[in-house]
Amino acid sequence: MNRKKIKIVHLITSFWANHGPSGALLTQIRSHDPGKFDFSIWSLYAPPPAQDPRDLLKKTGVDYRVLPMGPSFLDVRVLPPLVRLLRRESPDLLHCHLLRANLYGRLAGRLAGINQIVNSIHGADEYMLRGDVISRSLRLAERLSAPLVSRFVAVSENARQAVIKRLKITPGRVSTILNALDLEPFRQPEIDRKALRAELGLSPDAVVIGSVGRLAPLKNFAFLVEQMKALAAAFPNSELVIIGEGPERRALEDLAAALNLGDKVRLPGFRADIPRILPALDLFAFPSLSEGLSMALLEAMAAGLPCVALDVGGNGEAVAPGETGYVVPFDDPSAFAAALSRLLKDGDLRKKMGTAGKNRAFTLFNPQRLATQYEELYRSLLNRRP
Repeated sequence: MNRKKIKIVHLITSFWANHGPSGALLTQIRSHDPGKFDFSIWSLYAPPPAQDPRDLLKKTGVDYRVLPMGPSFLDVRVLPPLVRLLRRESPDLLHCHLLRANLYGRLAGRLAGINQIVNSIHGADEYMLRGDVISRSLRLAERLSAPLVSRFVAVSENARQAVIKRLKITPGRVSTILNALDLEPFRQPEIDRKALRAELGLSPDAVVIGSVGRLAPLKNFAFLVEQMKALAAAFPNSELVIIGEGPERRALEDLAAALNLGDKVRLPGFRADIPRILPALDLFAFPSLSEGLSMALLEAMAAGLPCVALDVGGNGEAVAPGETGYVVPFDDPSAFAAALSRLLKDGDLRKKMGTAGKNRAFTLFNPQRLATQYEELYRSLLNRRP
């Protein structure tokens, strides 16, 4: 290499502040030695104003650009400016994230003469699993253009198996590098739980079930609210708080009202300080229907919360079943309720599992491990002949 630093462009479909895949990417970038790498983040779409990452990235020293892609998946008008930009910037390696960026990036990268292109797979997305025409067409596009990719990287072993099985990618071309977490915010001293609970509208002495995520159908929060009906009757001192914002807010509020849950369910909206407020909770419920390796779940573990999650995506790779929480069958609502009940009634079990989860997060999802694995991958690709 002629340059002192390795120049890498990360192309992502959307980059938002406080957003799962974006947060995972930022953790990866921050974990690397800035003396060895020069990173840029290019987003196909602009972020919502409330989650604009410019100030965050400015502090990190990462170049950030937004490309002019329209709402249509087939907006090929983004290709010429993307190719021109790649030719002008001439990175050593192009690393793409999420479906649209993966497909457009691999094509633009080759047209721009980029020899090494990495595609990250952040989960078994719906298009990999469904049988409709659009999903089948997307899988075909993935298979036909896969030879343009130097290496696929899955954020969990579950995602890797989905790529191999559903997209028909040769196993030797797909690596697994587990997500990592910025652990510094979770090294905070003792917090004032009473004050934090007041911020969230929670009772000071309640046993609080918490969850975090975008209020959208795939996150399955309506299921959690429905579960709370029986849980509140069995455990009058229990409360539920779901932190996040999204299109299902009104429907969730209406559902809670219809179930007469009143002050048992709180929806405080979007929060940018998740590591700060997680310690105000007692346990973490994660009913999402599709995940790669969830950053919300890793954050809950790092905060010392026992977790109950559906057995989808990499949830079973994050939570150690029976040790740091419970991973229950996708199609068994009663098992989810039973796991929550077990934790609601046993404070010692919550503490034991929470401590084990924190230790697991700090050991297995350490950003230094992530940096080492990615640096090995990047250097192995750049040392290959084009």
